[in-house]
Amino acid sequence: MKKAQQERNMSTAPRSRMKLLGRTVVAAALVASASSAASAEELVGWKHPAVHVAYGRDTSHDVNKYEVGINFNTPIQYGNPQGWLFRLQAEVNLAGWDTRGGTNQQNLVEFGISPILRVEKRGGYFVPFVEGSVGLRVLSHAGTSDEHRMGSAFQFSDMLGVGVGFGKNAATEVGFRFQHISNAGIKEPNPGSNFYTGYVRYRF
Repeated sequence: MKKAQQERNMSTAPRSRMKLLGRTVVAAALVASASSAASAEELVGWKHPAVHVAYGRDTSHDVNKYEVGINFNTPIQYGNPQGWLFRLQAEVNLAGWDTRGGTNQQNLVEFGISPILRVEKRGGYFVPFVEGSVGLRVLSHAGTSDEHRMGSAFQFSDMLGVGVGFGKNAATEVGFRFQHISNAGIKEPNPGSNFYTGYVRYRF
């Protein structure tokens, strides 16, 4: 009788150890998941700005643009933090236009502010995204040359872009944007400027 009881105890011991091991693994996975979610949330809000540097080119008017900017992930977002996520960002930038062509060339400074709607695919090491924006711009001069005169220094910025984040919390990003700047016909002339821009960004 005792021998049979001992055999039953010996047979159930491995199963008990397996159950304990399984529960330990599940608990560890839940803790890791919670830690990952918490670290991602740390990069949302005004306390975690991202700084980018960018180079843009307007081939039609022979203008190079050199830009620095600050970007914030606002608390406004919808979706799955580990899947598809819609996010509203805010961005402020300062840029210098280096005019390379035309007569009576004029370099200028651009100041801008933009809300950015972004769609991300989260959950992996790489976080691809698409983005779009309609923002406001103020230029130091209303033109870069006699051939490229603008009716006003106040302009609108329409932007579409793609990019990818990577690294811890996807804090490092590289992206490409198409940007159209014009005054929307408020005052003529309104030739507009089309910039093709690449940028690198890091979020603190």
